[in-house]
Amino acid sequence: MYTCDVDTPDFIDDPVQLYLSQLSRIPPLTRDEEADLSEHVLANDQHAEAARKRLIEGNLAMVVSAAERYGFEGSTFLDLVISGNDGLLLALKIFVDAPSRSFSVHAANCVELAIAEAFHIADSSMKSERGS
Repeated sequence: MYTCDVDTPDFIDDPVQLYLSQLSRIPPLTRDEEADLSEHVLANDQHAEAARKRLIEGNLAMVVSAAERYGFEGSTFLDLVISGNDGLLLALKIFVDAPSRSFSVHAANCVELAIAEAFHIADSSMKSERGS
């Protein structure tokens, strides 16, 4: 599991450490907050844009957790996080048509699919480079 040690001198040189440092400053969503934000998104009212932003920010840690389950480190791990973030953005885009009214459940599914796809593409590339 990645942890963030901001006292490490080479902290700024590590993009994963920098990302996790920024991520640690974002408070997690409560169930009530998620439900309220989801209502604004679904209603597309005047608070919808701010609600979308907060839903994304509040679920970034979930993306990191999902990427960690694949056991990669370094830039490959960061690639999985980036793919997961793309899945999170897609989840928000298609949330209105989702069968679940829980954004986090819907987002977790989209993130898992995006990371799994990126993992399998990277795994296939590594196998073909080794000639396996």
